[in-house]
This record gives sequence, structure tokens and C-alpha cells, in this order.
Amino acid sequence: MASSREKVELSGFKGVDDSAMAVVNDRISYYLSRYSKICSGFERLAVRMKKVHAQKHSEKYEMHVSAFDKGKIFTSTVTGKDMMFALETALSKVESEISKTITL
Repeated sequence: MASSREKVELSGFKGVDDSAMAVVNDRISYYLSRYSKICSGFERLAVRMKKVHAQKHSEKYEMHVSAFDKGKIFTSTVTGKDMMFALETALSKVESEISKTITL
């Protein structure tokens, strides 16, 4: 079985400071374990961050999250001024999408 590090693809986080990255990794690990529990064939998670408005004190972050489960792709895109809130919201929306398909 692949380690949790091998199941995560991060993109666009190069300029994020170490303390913020620690929180990002913590939130991703939390949701990764949840996805693994509700997906019978969870393959990987891709998280891409893009700064869409990079002026000082008015940054906006666009988060693209994709979870891959037995060939199915669950995606979410969220844009917000708070990077952590956008990440949390996008991860939560993907979890909601996965849960909907399982209960159908």
C-alpha cells in the first residue's frame, strides 16, 4: 500500500511559509484519512493553489481539489481571501461529493 505522502500531489504552494505549510499538511492529512475511510478504492488527492489577485493585503487564493477513487474524480474549486479557509472549504466540498455518491 502506498504511503499517505505518495497519495498527495501539491501544486502552487512553493511560496507558502513553513508554519502555514504545517497547517496545510495537517488539514490535508486529516481529510486524506477521511477520504480513505469512505472510498473503497481511494487512489490519490491533488491540491492546487493559485493566487488570483496578488496585491498586498488583498490576496485571493483559488483552491482546486481533486480526489481520485477507482477511476472516479471528485473535484471542488473555491476562491477566497483566506488561504486556509479556501483549502478547508474545498476539501470539505470534495468529502461531501464523495459521501453523496456512496449514499446513492
